[in-house]
Amino acid sequence: MRRLLLSLTPGFRTLVSSCLLLLSMLASAAPAPGGAVQAIRNLQQLETLSYKAATSFYLYSVLNRDPAQLKRMQSELASGDIMVQKIGIGGITSRWNDLKRAATNAKFTSEGVADNASINNVDAALNTLTQNLRSLEAEQRAAGNIATDKMADMLYDQYVLMQVMTAAYLRKSADYFGGAIVATQGPQVEIDQLAVKFSSQLDQLNKHYAKNPQVSATLKEITTKWTFIKRSFMNFNQDNVPFIVGRYNEQITDKLLTAYEQLLP
Repeated sequence: MRRLLLSLTPGFRTLVSSCLLLLSMLASAAPAPGGAVQAIRNLQQLETLSYKAATSFYLYSVLNRDPAQLKRMQSELASGDIMVQKIGIGGITSRWNDLKRAATNAKFTSEGVADNASINNVDAALNTLTQNLRSLEAEQRAAGNIATDKMADMLYDQYVLMQVMTAAYLRKSADYFGGAIVATQGPQVEIDQLAVKFSSQLDQLNKHYAKNPQVSATLKEITTKWTFIKRSFMNFNQDNVPFIVGRYNEQITDKLLTAYEQLLP
């Protein structure tokens, strides 16, 4: 019996080796665990940088080429370049370069604000890029069979909503202060309606995460800041304060991302 077992040992080793090789091949063919999740995070990071860069551009324009906003925009564009390389998708790289080109090659009127064509170029490039990123995020969710957390997704949607509101506000501010006559080529944005939606969703989030200490505390900070700035969005024509809106936008969106990231696995 001992001799029989010994004689079978080489064959058994071969069988084990074959099984291990097969398992290795199957593992390499399957998506890496968490791969889709990481891909979504990368796309969302580029999306956030896109909005931040565009907001800095609009503030740079409205505030008569404020050097601080230019420096911020350049920093966000540089961070975006790194993220684009990390994502490594040709179409996204091209759309990102369109936004970067539009923001850095803008022409300015004698009043010191970006002209109509330049603002529309940034607006169009931002819309196209973010739509592409959103589509890819949805594809990654489907491919990775990632479960959807409706309320966590609402937190991220609040971030996007705040950025869209602010971008529309700052675009219109250029016209309000006598600069370009901004006839946006993108979809018309009703700022006051978006503000109502933002308030409604913020109420839902506060109720849903009331028993989550970390998220609840962050949402309370957001709510305090939103209460202060909401009126400016609701009454654009009577209360146009682009610098304050830009500053509070940054604070609120940073907090929204913090709350969102607290919920990520």
